[in-house]
Amino acid sequence: MKKADYLIIMCSETPEGQQMTKADLIEQHTNSKVQGGFGWNRPGIDYLVLPDGTLETIIPEDNPNVVDLWGIEADVDGLYGIPKYLAYVGGLTAKASKEKDTRTAPQTDTLEAVVKFYIRKFPSIRVLGMNQVPAMKGVKNPCFNVEKWLSEIDVPQDNIFKLVKPA
Repeated sequence: MKKADYLIIMCSETPEGQQMTKADLIEQHTNSKVQGGFGWNRPGIDYLVLPDGTLETIIPEDNPNVVDLWGIEADVDGLYGIPKYLAYVGGLTAKASKEKDTRTAPQTDTLEAVVKFYIRKFPSIRVLGMNQVPAMKGVKNPCFNVEKWLSEIDVPQDNIFKLVKPA
């Protein structure tokens, strides 16, 4: 497993109650824009947490993610390092009209377990929400306050990402 510097939590931006499988996510990310996809050469997340708490591996650990649309590996806006992406299915109201924290209890449990695993595996990793990535300013994803949640589940403060702005 390649060292990870950041664990970025995000949502799939799908309506509450709508199912999404590993195959659905891969199709969404890799289909051409003409086909309604993102047109990427591979999926942009490493793990997907289903509503029942099942953790699906999208990008295996021995094949690190090379989709870096937000400049993290290129030191854009103060972030530099290897990111891992952890997404949960959901993030929108049932009618997809606005953002909503749709995490189920099993999803929350799995997210917590993965976060704590990564902290044990990489003690200096920093955890953040997609909306904390400087290049994603104004984005609501993952639809909950990751920093607050990490504190609630007793993640050490050193592992909770805080962007330091230059004076």
